[in-house]
Amino acid sequence: MLQSLYIKNYVLIDEIHIDFQPGLNIITGETGAGKSILIGALGALLGDKWNRDIIRAGADKAIVEGEFALKNLNGLQSFFKTREVDESIDLLLIRREVSGSGRSRCFINDQPVAVDVLTELGDLLVDLHGQHAHQLLLRVPYHGEYLDAFAGLSQDLARLKTSFQQFTANIKKLAEIEKKAQDAEQSRDFMRFQLKEITAIAPQPDEDETLKTEEHILRNAETLAEKTSQLFQKLYEAEGSVSELLSAAEADLSQLAQIDETFAPMVSECQNARIVVTELAKTVGAYRNNISFDPERLEKIRTRAANIANLKRKYGGSIDSVLTYQRKLEQELALVDNLNETIAALKEQIEVDRQSVAELSRYVSDQRRQAGQKLGEGVVAALHHLGMARVRFDVRQNHTLSSEEPIIYVDGESVRVGPRGYDQIEFMLSANPGEDHKPLADVASGGEISRVMLALKSLLAEADKVPVLIFDEIDIGISGRIAQAVGRSLRNLSRSHQVICITHLPQIASMADHHFLVEKKDDGRYTRTTIRPLKQDERIRQIAALVGGELVTEAHLRSAEELMEEAARMEEPDDH
Repeated sequence: MLQSLYIKNYVLIDEIHIDFQPGLNIITGETGAGKSILIGALGALLGDKWNRDIIRAGADKAIVEGEFALKNLNGLQSFFKTREVDESIDLLLIRREVSGSGRSRCFINDQPVAVDVLTELGDLLVDLHGQHAHQLLLRVPYHGEYLDAFAGLSQDLARLKTSFQQFTANIKKLAEIEKKAQDAEQSRDFMRFQLKEITAIAPQPDEDETLKTEEHILRNAETLAEKTSQLFQKLYEAEGSVSELLSAAEADLSQLAQIDETFAPMVSECQNARIVVTELAKTVGAYRNNISFDPERLEKIRTRAANIANLKRKYGGSIDSVLTYQRKLEQELALVDNLNETIAALKEQIEVDRQSVAELSRYVSDQRRQAGQKLGEGVVAALHHLGMARVRFDVRQNHTLSSEEPIIYVDGESVRVGPRGYDQIEFMLSANPGEDHKPLADVASGGEISRVMLALKSLLAEADKVPVLIFDEIDIGISGRIAQAVGRSLRNLSRSHQVICITHLPQIASMADHHFLVEKKDDGRYTRTTIRPLKQDERIRQIAALVGGELVTEAHLRSAEELMEEAARMEEPDDH
């Protein structure tokens, strides 16, 4: 509910603070006192357009601030989550201000937000009926939601939404695969050419480095043969080779060791050195004997290295990238080969999904048709009670023919379908005999619009999640018995919603749970609009003023007391 409203420097309002209460809050005041200014400030708080012209003369900026209690208002949780707005557990503070430069700022719980966020939140919190535009029931996209809530279709719609999401997900998947198949088909020959080129060479991991090493060796075979032969001679074979000299040294050390044992270890070390040199000479000799002077092998190596270098240049710069690309080609070609089977299976599943969505949509549509008839009858009865005796109300169900997915088939026709089915719901009204039904938004009379809204709100009270209802100009063109009926409907509606109503009629004002008076005061320098709650005796006098005008008599006071006493007896909702 709207717990409090604070307005500062807004047109004729200097600074006011209003504490609203649950139930029916009635606002009265003389014509021109500023009731419309109050409603304008509320509309601005909820996202209506405003500019610096609304700033009170002499002030720097205008401020409107509303405090809402949020108990049991679960519908706001998704709003806070998707909009990344911090939320208070039980309290929501909305503030809007405009400066002299024309700059407007909006805040939710002191967090800056864009005005469209404020507008969206306002739609969830307040429904304002009358000359202003904050009227959800005039917006055709909401008609289906109201009808579905009236029909109690939440569980059926949840199943339909799940089925529709699977249906559209598979349609999207099919389109992606078919596009991929089309693209793959066009590139299949080229992919096969690339794969054949890679597999023909069949490079191995690190083979380019191995070939490089082998090519270097073969290219220097003569040098290797020459140098290893010379080394073998020096180490072992030539006269005076290292091996021969070590053998002689070993003999000399043996003789010295016989004289002095100090040389004994040296004999062993010299012997080990000779063995090492001998093994080294053997290794060098074996290498020399295995050197190949094979120009043909060298050419093959150079050709393969060039082929591998060409693959690397085309497919990523390294053998690893070439092999990765090869695996990718194999996978994509395998996918192309299997795509027709995948597409066929997916098409079968889509038809199963289509049938499921169609069955659920037809069921929901049938339920809507039955509920629409009951809603129409209820609205007409309520409007008759509210003084629109010849009104006709109709709930229209239409659908759109389409050949583009997602579609289902209804009576042999291809029909566009969505997560709520295929119905397009619109409330239509004929206010007078001989007139065709028209969309609610086209109904000209503000009083008629407000009474239609009141009738709908009364019927949809349990379904409607918007907690605060504001009615302005609901009493235009009515009086007497009809005014009393309107008052009773407002009172009944206020038992499930917080209702704020501006009225000029005593029959409606007498129904108030809480009564506020708007006054305009002039101190000779400034004109100010104020608002204050009325005590019981003040209420009687104000209602008497609504009955009799400026001059209040004892008869007017008695009439006011009788109206309030009669209102006190009307605690039970009326049947109509």
